Amino acid sequence: MAPYVFRMRMLWITVLTLFIPAVSTKNRKPNIVFLLTDDQDVKLGGQTPMTKTKNLVGDKGIIFENMYVSAPLCCPSRSSILTGKYVHSNGAVNNSLTGNCSSPYWQRTQEVKAFPTYLKGQGYSTFFAGKYLNQYGTPMAGGVEHVPPGWDWWIGLVGNSKYYNYHLSVNGTLEVHKDDPKTDYLTDIINRRATSFLSLQNSDSAPFFMMLSTPACHGPFTPAPKYQNNFPNKTAPRDGSYNKHGHDKHWLIQQAITPLPNDTVKTEDQVFRNRWRTLLSVDDMMENIVNILQTKNLLENTYIVFSSDNGFHLGQFSMPSDKRQLYEFDVRVPLMIRGPNVTAGRVVKEQVMNIDLAPTFLEMAGLLSTPGQMDGLSLAPFFSSASNQTWGRSTILVEHQGEYHENTPGCPQFGRQNMANCNNHCVCEDSWNNTYSCVIKRESAVSPSQPGRRVKYCLLKDNQNFQEMYNLDTDPDEFKNLAVTLPEDKKKDHESSQKKDSRWAQTISDMAVNNASNGEITVDNLLTYSSISGDASSCDEQFSRLKAYINKGSEPYRSQLQPLLYPLFVHLYLDQLCNGHKTPAHRFYSKHLKLFENEKSFTHTLESIHKLYNQSDVSGCLEATDFRENKFKIKLSEEALEYLLRHLKHEDNSTIYQIFNQHIKLENTVDNEAKGKLDLTEGLSTTKEESFEIKEDPEHLEAMSALQLSIRQVREGPPCLPSICFYTFINAYQGLCTVDISPDKTLISAGFEDASIKLWSTTPSLLQSTPQTVDPCKLYIAADYWNVDVLEESKPRYTETVTLRAHSGSVYKTCFSTDSKHLLSASEDATVRLWDMSTHTNKVCYKGHNAPIWDLDVGSIGGYFASSSQDRTAKLWVSDRIYPVRTFAGHNLDVDCVKFHPNCNYLATGSSDRSVRLWTLQDGKSVRLMHGHRGTIMTLTFSPNGNYLASAGEDKRIRVWDLSSGQLYKELKGHTDTIHSLSFSGDSTLLASGGMDCTIKVWDIRKGVASSSSHSDGISSPELLGSFSAKSAVVTYLQYSEHNVLRGAGAV
Repeated sequence: MAPYVFRMRMLWITVLTLFIPAVSTKNRKPNIVFLLTDDQDVKLGGQTPMTKTKNLVGDKGIIFENMYVSAPLCCPSRSSILTGKYVHSNGAVNNSLTGNCSSPYWQRTQEVKAFPTYLKGQGYSTFFAGKYLNQYGTPMAGGVEHVPPGWDWWIGLVGNSKYYNYHLSVNGTLEVHKDDPKTDYLTDIINRRATSFLSLQNSDSAPFFMMLSTPACHGPFTPAPKYQNNFPNKTAPRDGSYNKHGHDKHWLIQQAITPLPNDTVKTEDQVFRNRWRTLLSVDDMMENIVNILQTKNLLENTYIVFSSDNGFHLGQFSMPSDKRQLYEFDVRVPLMIRGPNVTAGRVVKEQVMNIDLAPTFLEMAGLLSTPGQMDGLSLAPFFSSASNQTWGRSTILVEHQGEYHENTPGCPQFGRQNMANCNNHCVCEDSWNNTYSCVIKRESAVSPSQPGRRVKYCLLKDNQNFQEMYNLDTDPDEFKNLAVTLPEDKKKDHESSQKKDSRWAQTISDMAVNNASNGEITVDNLLTYSSISGDASSCDEQFSRLKAYINKGSEPYRSQLQPLLYPLFVHLYLDQLCNGHKTPAHRFYSKHLKLFENEKSFTHTLESIHKLYNQSDVSGCLEATDFRENKFKIKLSEEALEYLLRHLKHEDNSTIYQIFNQHIKLENTVDNEAKGKLDLTEGLSTTKEESFEIKEDPEHLEAMSALQLSIRQVREGPPCLPSICFYTFINAYQGLCTVDISPDKTLISAGFEDASIKLWSTTPSLLQSTPQTVDPCKLYIAADYWNVDVLEESKPRYTETVTLRAHSGSVYKTCFSTDSKHLLSASEDATVRLWDMSTHTNKVCYKGHNAPIWDLDVGSIGGYFASSSQDRTAKLWVSDRIYPVRTFAGHNLDVDCVKFHPNCNYLATGSSDRSVRLWTLQDGKSVRLMHGHRGTIMTLTFSPNGNYLASAGEDKRIRVWDLSSGQLYKELKGHTDTIHSLSFSGDSTLLASGGMDCTIKVWDIRKGVASSSSHSDGISSPELLGSFSAKSAVVTYLQYSEHNVLRGAGAV
């Protein structure tokens, strides 16, 4: 009989569709139009030229007099508008990518929960045109191809405000504009695109949300040609604090020139006129929008909201022209709202914020409650005619983190002083320590006839911890800084009050310091990076504890660690001087000097620094400068390092941590050279080929030869394509983040943005929940037992779906244990939780990360699991301990994915820094560092034979690495969007991939198949065996199982 070679043809099965209730889209919901200007103030008359807008919106609705922004800077303020969060909550602290302005991390963690995504869940059609965020569309922010989630129509400006010569992303496609006033003036472009969108709307169509974000009146202040000669005699307002020196303000304000130079005054007047001129085009846009809505009978069912991202100043306190300052002209903006059920002609004096806009839009759209992660409050209670007496916002929080440049061209006096935005007279608008937080609140009433003052209190993070305080009722122009004459105890009272009122906020120092240790993995950045608080007493306490710990230690630890004390002593002393703590610094010096008196090599340096008294002295001292600019090298054995870390982790040693990371380099005395190839097969169950002995019996000889030929043809022939079983989540408006299928294939779990986890059975049977013998969620008293059937309560419960709740943030990963009896979940709340699948209850909460956890993986042996986090580390855990047993630090951006090697001796991590690392679990060392990706790495998988590691992510490419050498084995191209999932077949010959392009691709990675290195971008690699559509579902999960079945899951 001739041998047969069987091939399994491709079979696509959709075996389970998980329905989540859809939201009604009846057009009884109102439409919403939001027009946002750029840098428009209220203090300097910024609303004056917009008479049409005031008549059509303000007079027909509500004007909010005290509308504050979360930050007086474009990107942080706009991020707060989109997310409904304070600056410290959404993480966008300035206009740069490193400050999280539209960074990949911000897109992944904040943008996905911005208010447009919730509007989509309410059935809205969404439209955006104009400036989004300052870094939007740049290559490092995803390019023009990135369209933020939640928007159906997208016309986004690339970069910062411009009027001509700009690029737009039109639904992800580049559109280039030049300088033709008829076709390219950006405000007019936005107006025309909005007109086109509104022409498609009618009373029978779905409700819409339209956001128009104009460049006016931001620089370069270019008016439309028809308005370029308006207001010829207008000048910047000369009243209030104009051209007056801020003598009691913080140092940045005091460096202004008073009186203002003539050329500065002329420039300010010209800027003022052009700002007004640019706003006339916005006024025309508002008139056009209202007219179209009126014509189409949509106006009465449409909310119109008008506001700006931050204010502006022109000569106030003699500061030339910018924003970024803590005063009313920079932090107050216009806000007008008209629409259904909004009482016309009202002026509201209560304090509101830009973070309140997102909750307001969602309540307008019918969302019953504000999402838990939002800090804002809905403004809907103000819509009725009665004055709102129960408004929940008593406190305004404004934050700013100073921006700077290392050098200031044309201003040599500011060399290395970290200034920014300096004009031709070297008056600078920002600096590294123009970092502050302000609280604005009304104090308690003294008596019924004496209401409490409305007070602004600000704390600056500079060497002086400078404070400013103003009575806004009696001093609206903020001339008199009350904090200057305030007694020290009162200052502390106000500071404590501020911290209490903003207890939800991280400290300004935490916001200002980048908590990262950069570079390759070395011994020194195993130490956690943290900021020096400037607390002189803590410096002495921490150093004294460490000195006692080392001196009491046994050999050889004591002799190895004692050299650490000298550089620590010098740096702690110098840091105290630089922080303005002269007396405590010299007290510290005298107390500990005896330690080093016998070391003659230290004498010259110690005598030189003893003569210093402040930061300028330190900068001028050659010995001190050399000490601070060069790292002090100390050699330690691994045992001595562990002994040191044991002490540092025991108590608060944040100041010493800082010294280690900035000024000391620890070198390991163990030879770190490579010791040969990695043992990747240890612990794996290897399969040996069967050898068939062919007997000389003629009766069996032909049959055995045919059998061996068939086996050889199957092994050497092209691999069989898998059958695909795909699970589709429909109407997942909660925001599907992750999917996992249990190893026994009976359960499927899903994690959602609303902090819930849902379980379904993949079998026809219902899910069984066994009641606990003791249920802490239920408390019975004696009277309850009259109505409680104990026997009934103890019976198992059967349901189609089980919802698990305990996390307080989005659930980014779920992962079943190897025995399918437990489920692990990782969340935005920085915890991992263990769930019992018999009782469906939370059993353990693991804490160790200090930032959201992106990924989890369970080891195949020993109850171990691993996690990766935004805090730039991965951690190893064992299920019976609530703390991590090992930390892997070395990536310099988020660790986005983690995976165990099949033998459980190694761990792989992928990061936003575009690198993949392989670590040994025994000692936590990085043994492989693999570069080559062009974007964030979102997924990893090992081949079952342990020889290969595949990685993929935002660059749409799959890179397969040979682990024995650490070299690239294959690069696979063919996906058109981010790849989220990878899985090897059981024989390690096929690799499946899927992602945001809604396709599953299967690749042949065996040796001998042509490498794709010679193929250009856009052409699929020859290793591609098949590509299969997931029917508009983003492929979130892929996993090969037995019988050559590929299981996948995703949401439509």
